[in-house]
Amino acid sequence: MQGLSDEALLLTLVAVAVILLIGRGTAEVARRLGQPEVLGELIGGVILGPSALGAIFPGLYRAVFLNHTVGQGLSLLSWLGAILLLMIAGLEVDLRILRQNARPGSLAAVGAIIPSILAGFLFARLFLGVRPPGGVFLGLVLSVTAVSVAAKILIERDALRRSYAQVILAAGVASEVAVWLLISVVVAFKAGEGMQGIGRSVIIVVLFFALMMTLGRRFTFWAMRRMADVSIIANGELSLVLVLMFVAAAITEALGFHALLGAFVFGVLLSQAPRATEELRSRVQTLTISLFAPIFFVMAGMRVNIFQLGSPAALGEIFLLLLAATGIKVGLGALGALWGGLRRWESLLVGVGLNLKGGTDVIVAIVGVQLGLLSVRIYTIYTVVAILTVLAAPAVIAYLERRVPPGQEELARLNREEARRRSYMPRLERILVPVAPGLHAEDAAALVERIIQTKRAEKEIFDVTQLVVGKDAAGDAVHEHAIAHVENRLSDATDQGETAELTRRDVQSHDALDAILNAAEDHDLIAIGASPPDPAHPFTLGSLQDKIISHAEADVLVTIHGRQSSPRAGRILVAVNGFAHSLAAGDVAAYLAKANDAELVLFTSVRARTDTFFWRNRSHRHLLQSGYHLLRELDFRVSRLGVRTSQQVELNDDPGAAIVKELARQPYDLVVLGAVDRSTDAALYLGTPIETVLMRGRTPAVVLVTHDS
Repeated sequence: MQGLSDEALLLTLVAVAVILLIGRGTAEVARRLGQPEVLGELIGGVILGPSALGAIFPGLYRAVFLNHTVGQGLSLLSWLGAILLLMIAGLEVDLRILRQNARPGSLAAVGAIIPSILAGFLFARLFLGVRPPGGVFLGLVLSVTAVSVAAKILIERDALRRSYAQVILAAGVASEVAVWLLISVVVAFKAGEGMQGIGRSVIIVVLFFALMMTLGRRFTFWAMRRMADVSIIANGELSLVLVLMFVAAAITEALGFHALLGAFVFGVLLSQAPRATEELRSRVQTLTISLFAPIFFVMAGMRVNIFQLGSPAALGEIFLLLLAATGIKVGLGALGALWGGLRRWESLLVGVGLNLKGGTDVIVAIVGVQLGLLSVRIYTIYTVVAILTVLAAPAVIAYLERRVPPGQEELARLNREEARRRSYMPRLERILVPVAPGLHAEDAAALVERIIQTKRAEKEIFDVTQLVVGKDAAGDAVHEHAIAHVENRLSDATDQGETAELTRRDVQSHDALDAILNAAEDHDLIAIGASPPDPAHPFTLGSLQDKIISHAEADVLVTIHGRQSSPRAGRILVAVNGFAHSLAAGDVAAYLAKANDAELVLFTSVRARTDTFFWRNRSHRHLLQSGYHLLRELDFRVSRLGVRTSQQVELNDDPGAAIVKELARQPYDLVVLGAVDRSTDAALYLGTPIETVLMRGRTPAVVLVTHDS
């Protein structure tokens, strides 16, 4: 295989460095001026292209950017940027919201796509003297919504989850799919394939979508689980995502629908997949935005050559194309959204969003140039129109957004999504249930089963590993009944769809602790059971339990039963002190309450200080208000689940005694507590309030022990 020469390598490195420097620099200027970064990067490309650098320093421009080998390398990096941008756009698509907005999204897409194709065809014929299929291709360029640019602008405005934004994405996705199908039609006509080639293209794209949403989805879910849970290489999940993205892109490229469609569809699948954490998404976005996306947008700008315009009359052509493209797409796209049920100003926002340019539309224009259907002059005219559109769009969107506050239903959805983002349980995907002597695995499995019920209702990923430890140091076999009981419970809970998966691991080890700790390295949580601590002895949950809590890196969920419980009242108490671990425990309690259809009582105690200075500035009422203010955060988080809640605040200098008093005041099924692991090698220590409740209380308890500092 022939490699790069030293000179070509040097020039390529210099070119990449210059592109990143100018592209990110102009993006910085654009952001400071309140414009999207993509606008700055496109203008940076114009500066580095034949319109500026090529005119002022033609020798330098030819040596660096017109070198054939350098151009091939930069073109590859540019396409990688486009592919990654489309995958990120797919990641931001929420299929549930798209289904809810299918009617306005589809009508807006029809209103924006079909008239735009006709407008492009007529404009090319009447003003540019271009005959079909070149005119049709210009219409295709005008019909596309730049989904990547739209997503980027909406992310910068923190508006991506708004309903109008999801309609823009829905209609934009439709335009992306339609354009690659229609491009294949144009190419088929150009190649003389006729209707037979068109029909084949339609059948192939339908089959591709069907396979991706069935077999492709299952394989993606399986592969993401295996890579995260089995592989020990650094950034294995990121490597897998890139491999699958390139495979999907290669498939659609081979089918004749361009690589970008495959990358976008894979992004949609990845958005729902297990282990697709915010951290993983952030790494993908960092890689894209810091390296590949600037190269793509700068390269798109570098193709602009104002000297190809020929005469000042071209300014009139640019103005007419801008007017025609914007008026038709905004007006008819908004009309479609309005017919679909959106409000007037909201529909206009959708129309403006569908008119965004500078992403896939530019790619389609580049494809047209490569196919010989569009000239460099037409590409330049269109790119100037795209830059002007992106320049005006943020201000227009901001103005319209102020006239479209979220409706009651949308506000409720946004609050649910924000509550989910803050909460503990949605981020919890992998739980380990060890079956070993003394761990009360049956109780732990019953607890996990109830949590899974709520996870499934919320359509959240939840995978369970049943770890069966063979023999301990004394040689006692693990009770077969416990193994079967746990497996039956977990199998029933996880054997319903792809959002949950049960794995069983059997380990023959004389050291149960070592086996459990090794297995827990790739898990988020360990679920174990324990007997109530003996009030006559120093606090301990059991020898093995104490060691698991002390040494595990994962959080530990301990269920403590076996004591006399209150008469059944369908009520769960969760104690809150405002720290992250107590809020996380509140989320666990809410999942249990939903599964049991129980009332959740949010409880906190406030220290009633009586020194003179304090009482000059605080009253009894202010103390209670501070307690209720503390509970409101947890109430906001759990409200998304629809559980019945009530709040209770008590003035007490001893939080543990306050909880015990509340448990005695009325019947509770369960008390849920959050603790931070403060264990030492000498003894388990979860804090005095936790120990007080577990030693003196009579109510079954669940304790979530986190390892945050």
